[in-house]
Amino acid sequence: MKTSPWFTLALGAVFIFGVFVLGISLFRLQVLNVADYKEEQAKQTFRTVRVPGMRGRILDCRGRVLAECRPSHSIRCYLEGFRQRGTSSNTVAAVDVALGRLSTLLNRPRQVSTRQIEHHVRQSSAVPLVVWRDLDDEAFARFCEHAADFPGFEDFTDTERVYPYGELAAHVLGYTGRGDPESQDETPIYYSEKEMRGRAGVELYYDSYLPGAPGLRRVVVDARGFRAPVPENSADGDVPPTNGPDLTLTLDAAIQLSVERELRGVTGAAVVLDPRSGAILAMASAPTFNPNNCVPRLTSEVYASLTNAPAKRGQNRALSESYAPGSTFKPITALAALAMAWMPEDEYDCKGVYRLGNLRLHCWDRYGHGPMNVRSALEQSCNTFFCNLGTAVGSNAVISAARAFGLGQKTNVDLGGETSGVVPDDTWKRRWYNQPWYPGDTCQMCIGQGMLLVTPLQMAMVAATLANGGKVYRPFLHARSGEARPSTLIRTIPFSEESIELVRSGMKDVVDIGTGRNILVRAETSPQTGRRTRYRLNVDCAGKTGTAEIGRGATKRKNTWIIAFAPFENPTVAIAMIIERGESGGKTVAPHVHNVLAGIFGETVIQSGRAAMPGIEGRD
Repeated sequence: MKTSPWFTLALGAVFIFGVFVLGISLFRLQVLNVADYKEEQAKQTFRTVRVPGMRGRILDCRGRVLAECRPSHSIRCYLEGFRQRGTSSNTVAAVDVALGRLSTLLNRPRQVSTRQIEHHVRQSSAVPLVVWRDLDDEAFARFCEHAADFPGFEDFTDTERVYPYGELAAHVLGYTGRGDPESQDETPIYYSEKEMRGRAGVELYYDSYLPGAPGLRRVVVDARGFRAPVPENSADGDVPPTNGPDLTLTLDAAIQLSVERELRGVTGAAVVLDPRSGAILAMASAPTFNPNNCVPRLTSEVYASLTNAPAKRGQNRALSESYAPGSTFKPITALAALAMAWMPEDEYDCKGVYRLGNLRLHCWDRYGHGPMNVRSALEQSCNTFFCNLGTAVGSNAVISAARAFGLGQKTNVDLGGETSGVVPDDTWKRRWYNQPWYPGDTCQMCIGQGMLLVTPLQMAMVAATLANGGKVYRPFLHARSGEARPSTLIRTIPFSEESIELVRSGMKDVVDIGTGRNILVRAETSPQTGRRTRYRLNVDCAGKTGTAEIGRGATKRKNTWIIAFAPFENPTVAIAMIIERGESGGKTVAPHVHNVLAGIFGETVIQSGRAAMPGIEGRD
């Protein structure tokens, strides 16, 4: 059959057109789009590995190191050295066998399971698998001696968090753990290991500040994702990590140690503030814990010790636990009344019990104090006087005064985990108890009992506000560089200078001649000689004792308080301390507060002999 010339011509035209199209496609592929394909090839050839920077140190206000990073000896496994033919399970089995042999050599249990190996082979085969972390010196030295017998394994030194002072300021510092950071880049990022992350305390609150800037390292991989030999100039795109900045706190380790020493063996909390700025000089909670036990990882046993009742060692009672303040609230009641035209010289005759309908509220002096004014009632901590005072001026005045000091709301301290406490009113009581507000509720609140709840940090703010003449500062821990005394003034309490000074004078009487005499003077008896020595603080101070009764029957107990500031003129320190299940603020807490203030200002022997020191009468 003869082929038509037109068909031959058409077939030739189609062939020529096809060659033309193929040429254009090759031109686009090899010339115009070559950069795009090189980029895709690079993505398949290289893996970007994130290299963490060293976490910054945490320092106290005098430069003492409270937290830093220490060398940590570890062993990692390069999976390409164990790659087997066939499925990935063969590679997993090879690594598993080698790990068993190495575990026997080190005489240490394995830290990586077969399932973890399998997950790493499938997801992150380009980067080494850390099989032992934070080895002790003996095991690490044993591996180094036999490293040639275990090809595919490599020793390396990383960093782990360490707290040089152990338990000191544990609730403030917190602790760290390990976790993957969130990638903000669309390019897949692989991690050579999990990075150090804050889990509690300032480690958590400043977790975005402390870490160093991570670096990036490019790793060459083959078609199956395993690491391949490194070609020349492969490190040209690497970015080295940088160390994180130091975080300087307002804490003074010496004051912190003194406070924690006074809380040993009890359950309680204490906060020391600088009333001129709100800087936290010390914050302690007891019982405490050692954050080094949380490194390199938080085990289930340690976690249970931190959270289980009744100790709850991980709870920072200074700001996450709320208590009835007892008589330490009475200075606020006094200011509320003075603002409502109650005169300083106005008196109330204390007969030992306050009657309001069927309510009976007893004073600690069963026979009564007799005529009392504001200043003498503060000195003697007279319950009936303040019950009458609250009834006279009304609940709204007392509630407003409490909220002016910052009670019933979070202080917004830079730490986290804070509770707001409760300043109850009619709306709050109807919401939670479905009951109206009664006059007896006002009486209870005015003496720091009932539904009123505060934190030790809030009461330290009350002491600081009275110390500085009425300024409410936001408490803070981060001592910002370049500022001698960074502070945030929240408000000034709406009371006259005369009223504040009257209350301050009453609080000085508490320490000089009242229920808080053990704050100013302590007595010590030598067991060898039997001689009694009395020591007095080197400065004058002011304070208020408090005892809050909670529970009923067999569960009835007392939480004992002190708030204080010193020196009386131009105060530089304000303190609040609570000890649970005590006897009274004057007997239980005051000696501990004396020791803290003596550590700051010193003390002087004022009497030495065999005569016994007069007992502290009364309670608060």
